[in-house]
Amino acid sequence: GAFRDAGSVAVAAGVAQRLADGSVVFGNPSVIQRETETTEPPPPDPPTEMEAVPEPEPELDPGPGGEFPDARTDPGATATAGAGGGAGGNAPPVTDELVRALYAPLSRLLKADLRLERERAGFLINTRH
Repeated sequence: GAFRDAGSVAVAAGVAQRLADGSVVFGNPSVIQRETETTEPPPPDPPTEMEAVPEPEPELDPGPGGEFPDARTDPGATATAGAGGGAGGNAPPVTDELVRALYAPLSRLLKADLRLERERAGFLINTRH
């Protein structure tokens, strides 16, 4: 069916609650984690005399798109880790570059949404003088 506004969609989806005054309140985002197998890999063979120096483990460097390799293979992992406040182990760090890249598209979306809400409420004024 057709919904009147974004709040009705959120309430119907079960991610928000509508209060008595008509406002829509979102709860804290729940952290969703996939269950992983608890089997541990077999221990490595003890080093022989020739290979006494262990190889250094590769560091996690961002890939060419500024994302970690895990982010490209599993896009759902970064979305749930980002919702948890950055506590996820494979979430990309929030850098100035990431903020600059996301600011313009998000601000355009927010401005358009606010304009539509003002228009629906009948309070649209010409903000471009």
